[in-house]
Amino acid sequence: MPKKFSVTDKNKWLEDYENGKSESAIAKDSRCDLRTVKRGIEEARRQRDAAAARVDLLKQAVLKHQERLMKKLNEILSTLTMPPHDWAVLSWDENGQSILRETDFDMEDSVEDGASDDLKKSDVQADMIDHMLRQHLRGENLWKILARRDKAYSSHRLARIALQYKVVNLLEEETGFKLEARGDVTPPFLFSYTTGDLFYRMTLQRAFGDKKSDAWQDDIVVDPSGNSVKYHNSILAEVPGKADECRKNLLEAFRKMQLLAAVTRVVNTYGELEEWTFKARQAVEEIRLLDLVPGVCKTCRRLGM
Repeated sequence: MPKKFSVTDKNKWLEDYENGKSESAIAKDSRCDLRTVKRGIEEARRQRDAAAARVDLLKQAVLKHQERLMKKLNEILSTLTMPPHDWAVLSWDENGQSILRETDFDMEDSVEDGASDDLKKSDVQADMIDHMLRQHLRGENLWKILARRDKAYSSHRLARIALQYKVVNLLEEETGFKLEARGDVTPPFLFSYTTGDLFYRMTLQRAFGDKKSDAWQDDIVVDPSGNSVKYHNSILAEVPGKADECRKNLLEAFRKMQLLAAVTRVVNTYGELEEWTFKARQAVEEIRLLDLVPGVCKTCRRLGM
């Protein structure tokens, strides 16, 4: 009965062969047929190459996994920005989430049926990567900081919406005219996308420390016809026969806007958002500087890590 040789024997043959020993010499030392040695060396080589391929595949899988996690961290970092001082959450026109409508615009209603499924698939994958990242960074203070930053952002967003409504109310109360977005409405009225936007921005500009902004009021003028109030090339109000009075009341509305508690609320929540945005960016950057997301997740365990 032919002698059987183990995997260890065959690996030793391959090692000896690659170190310069002939197959004949190996066969003689092992007291076996030359053909047995040839088959054994080939078998050992295939197994070694297969093992090396598996290691390479595993390395590539781990690298790709880490790339996805780092990409997610970069995406998180890209969202940690501060809005401009004059950011208006609600539109002064009738598009999207509008100050002129009671109900908010539903994002899902704007997605075409054909794109909806693709977005859902993308969201599912993003959620999976987010979940893996949270497993890797379980216990990290990053998540508490991000949650606190989200809360600050929500508070600031609501503060801006509240101020927008206060600006609308003051403009309408002081002038006695409604804000409208369309020019086909019978006068008198105020244009929402010029008047509302201008007074809101200038109120915030002043609140955030730009005292020079008061000079803009001199550029609010009555049209020679006496039927409208203008700011540069924009019409603020169509008020036949009442333009002088309307201009005066608009400026009085602006004076009162400076005293609104809603303005203070926007400034204060902005400061809080700025603080937590800085802390969140710092926490993300500390992890990114490692060039590696530490910890493990279920995917890592499947890869044998």
